This record gives sequence, C-alpha cells and structure tokens, in this order.
Amino acid sequence: MAEISVREAARRLGISERRTREMLRGQELVGRQIDGHIWQIDATSVQDRARADAGNGRPWADHTVEAIVEALSDGIKIDPKSAYRLRRTETNQLWRKIAQAFTVRRYNARNLDTLHPHLALTGESAIEQIGERLVGQARSLHGYLHGMSLQEFIDEAGLVAAGDGDLVVYQLRSGGMYDGGASWIGDEYARRALIAVDCARSASTRVRSTGIRALDEMRNTWLATSI
Repeated sequence: MAEISVREAARRLGISERRTREMLRGQELVGRQIDGHIWQIDATSVQDRARADAGNGRPWADHTVEAIVEALSDGIKIDPKSAYRLRRTETNQLWRKIAQAFTVRRYNARNLDTLHPHLALTGESAIEQIGERLVGQARSLHGYLHGMSLQEFIDEAGLVAAGDGDLVVYQLRSGGMYDGGASWIGDEYARRALIAVDCARSASTRVRSTGIRALDEMRNTWLATSI
C-alpha cells in the first residue's frame, strides 16, 4: 500500500494539514499512526477523496444520505429537509456529496469468487443494475461489506492492504449500525443510486460517465414525481 505524509495529502487535496488530520480522525481518509502520533495516509484514499470532493460545506449526515439514496433508488418518500437538498443539488455535486459518506479501502485477495456472499456489489461490479454492460470480466471486485466487521473480513479472507488491490471495500464513514455497514445499503447488490455513485467515482471514463448518467436519470425521475 502506497502511503504519503499529512503534508503531501494536504497538498493534493488543497486543504490545511489540520483539516487533513480531522479527516483522518473522522475516517474520511484511510491512514494509520506510527508511534501514536505520526500519520501515514493511504495514497489511494486521497485520490478517491479528491475525485469525490464536493467543495465547501460539511458532509451530509448518514440519515440524509440514506433518505436520498432510498428516494432515488426506490421512490421512497423522504423528509422535507432531505427533499430540499435533493432538489437543490445538481447531479455532478450530488454524487460527490453521497460518496463523501463512505470510506474506500483496497486489498489484494487470494480468491475474489469466494468473497461475494459477504458483499453487496456496487460500482463496476454491479453496473448491469443501472443498464450498462462491461465487455469482458471486471478486473476488480467492488462491494459494501455486510454481516461482519472489517477486521473479521480481513482475517477470514486473508486480505492484504494494497493501494492498487483488486478488492475494493466500501463502508459508511461513521460505521453505521455496526462495523460491517448498514442494512439499507443492500444485500446481494447495493441500492441502484449507490451503484451509480460508485461508478461515478471510478477512474475509468466509461464507468464514470455511465454512473453520472444513471444518477441524473434517477434524480430527474424523482423530481418529476415529487412535485
């Protein structure tokens, strides 16, 4: 796993070193401490955060993200405050605000096929759920962990942290209902809006454009039916 200093992470994100440390403590970035005070930060988490940078303003609370994801995915009625935010947030900003609620960690795994039961698939691993099909087999497995803690998953699957790993694990930044995640995210597949968001944060131009287009369609459908 490639790691960088707090100073370098701050430079790449265009923020202060103090704010970078706050993001580490809030699990908005993935890192570890050496000797109890020196931070080493996963460079990939900085790259993912930079792509999902939503500009000014605090990240949305979990309950707001949950309400908006369910409204976009299933047309579920939401509270007025969340509805207001969904109406006022354009798609290119919307996917970033949702993405900010989650951390992304990458690992090398011995056998990806055995890991599916523990994951709600998302991003390019579930792109067919939003009307697209990738040619050939995806090179990596993307999913939200459910049913166990991250540490249990790491131990059981023999995972090794790697910035360019072929297993990409998404989790609520706050931990949600338990370390493994929250039940509203999904079971076999993540909710359609989350799949679109995780495609939008991809480094692949095709996957990213598919995610943004799908999320825009969901938002327009919601706007048309929520008047």
